[in-house]
Amino acid sequence: MKKIFTLFSMATVAMSMNAQDVYDAIVDGKLAPEFSAVAGENGGVANNAADGKSIITMTAGKATVTAVGGTTPANDATIGGGAQQIVPGAAVEGKENLYEVAAVNAWNDIKWDRKNQGDIDFWYIAGTGNPYVGLYAKQSSKDGSLVEGSYQAEYVYYEPDGSVGMPITGLYYTFSATTAGAFKVKVWANKGNRKTFVVNAKTMQAERLLASGYINGVNGADGKKKLLTVEQVDSVHTEYVYPNYLKAIRENEATPGTWTQEQIDSIHASEEPTAIDRQYVIGNGNQNFWGWLTFDVEPGETYWVFQHSSQIGFGGFEFHEGKTADELINGIEAAYVYTTNFSTYEDEETGERVTWNGEKAIGEGKFSSTEEEGAPFGNYFHNDGSAQRTSYCLLPEDVLAHSAKTEELTIAVWVRADSTTTSSQYLWAPLFTAYTQAPLETGNAAPMFACQYRGVLQVNNNGWSDYVDAQNTAGVNTLYHGDKDWLADHKWHYYTAVFEGENAKVFFDGELKNEWDASKKVSDNENTQKGLFSNGADLKYICLGGNQAWNWADNDAPFDFARLLIKNSKMSAGEIKAQMLADFPGYEAYQQETAIQTVKANTGNAGAAYNLACQRVSSNYKGLIIQNGIKKMVK
Repeated sequence: MKKIFTLFSMATVAMSMNAQDVYDAIVDGKLAPEFSAVAGENGGVANNAADGKSIITMTAGKATVTAVGGTTPANDATIGGGAQQIVPGAAVEGKENLYEVAAVNAWNDIKWDRKNQGDIDFWYIAGTGNPYVGLYAKQSSKDGSLVEGSYQAEYVYYEPDGSVGMPITGLYYTFSATTAGAFKVKVWANKGNRKTFVVNAKTMQAERLLASGYINGVNGADGKKKLLTVEQVDSVHTEYVYPNYLKAIRENEATPGTWTQEQIDSIHASEEPTAIDRQYVIGNGNQNFWGWLTFDVEPGETYWVFQHSSQIGFGGFEFHEGKTADELINGIEAAYVYTTNFSTYEDEETGERVTWNGEKAIGEGKFSSTEEEGAPFGNYFHNDGSAQRTSYCLLPEDVLAHSAKTEELTIAVWVRADSTTTSSQYLWAPLFTAYTQAPLETGNAAPMFACQYRGVLQVNNNGWSDYVDAQNTAGVNTLYHGDKDWLADHKWHYYTAVFEGENAKVFFDGELKNEWDASKKVSDNENTQKGLFSNGADLKYICLGGNQAWNWADNDAPFDFARLLIKNSKMSAGEIKAQMLADFPGYEAYQQETAIQTVKANTGNAGAAYNLACQRVSSNYKGLIIQNGIKKMVK
């Protein structure tokens, strides 16, 4: 079986809490606009190269980041052959067989490519060029003898004290902000033992670096990939730098007298001269690293990020105004984010289509994809609503287990009602439910949790606990069904439920629809919302679009679901709208288009088809049509 992992089960730190300014270098598996404008949607040779560099600038709020890709001399095809590329100049004083560079006959192309980490869902930009400070020509040697007329590139690389200067080309990134704060940068490193630097451009000295993420091969006790905190990354480095020293200490602890202190000191001293300075190492040995670099910045200062003699992949950044790196790490490493776009791959053993995150389609539910022109989501989960308690998407069992400490929870998902249904057919259908166990014939009892389609919530801890009228800040629950059916147009809409302490909110398309103060006691409701946080780890059977509670006769939700997001932090209305537009950049135009098309297309007979000029067309018409207010592609 081909085993596929998603970074930290896509359930730890996508983008962290309260980041004001965020930039993703890869959006939906494609290069962000700034990069695609230079190298095409999926990457390629830079078309803006000048003076051996390709420069791309990204901005997000108060933060500005520049990516610089650089050229390096092309390698000789054969030493001493006709492919000689480095032309020597004057000899470098005091350096044997080393010369200034008079000319370079050929350079490698500058490329900006999108890449993914093989068996793990971690996209990043890959540029070209080692970031060198200086370039010389060195006479080639073969079998211990110098080769006449053949010269290779000899690079000078940055030193942490800034003594040899800053890179003049190659691949590096610069970061600046108009106010004090901290950056968190998503990176990929092919070789984690290559020193990685954050450098203040003014002093040219390397700053304190904090790395957290995954080091290839460093897994948990269960064998799964493990996200490492900054402290744990440092611990791994210590193991790498001083393996024999630490081994001797442990052996002495297990059997006192195995080693004398003199012997231990001698082992330590013998390892030190060849030890990699772990202050600048983000991986273990020659292993891959993917994760985050966090560092402080002062307003108006510029900071460079690059590797010593390799390229560093770049996935995006967050800038947190007024935060320090220490504060950011403590908050970020407690954060939990789970997200899925319901994309699938073929299991090589079974031949079945399975999801990357382990979601399962139950009953008639299925994972679908579309090539419909203008479709906002390529992949989604389609749920069948014709039966009761049989059709839904089963989610990973731990997605609600992380809010006990934060006492915050956000659940957000794109929803679309099946085009053949009306409000009366899904009046009581739940969008999201969670239980302690799989469905029973008699239905599941407490504890349970439900987000209902019609805009209300339910939490059952030790007894029944609706969010009732008396707890609603408006004095009454507004029920969004019938003539208030928010899914009646059969278009995509964004549902969000946000929980904080005793407060709960429901949003449709980023607009607040219901809000409750669950601390208010009513006669038949003595449970509080906090039970959701304390009991969250018990709710392991978690369903999208399914209703397993008791023996209610309501059908499962006849909806399509896309881009599910669950996190152990609250989202504000502004953050919800920002997430909407990040998921679906053309959403506002789509909504306006929907309103216009619905009015025009429904002026004729029900079910009639219209072209985009709203002219009636025959049933065998091919191309884009509008039918019942819905734009479709007919092939």
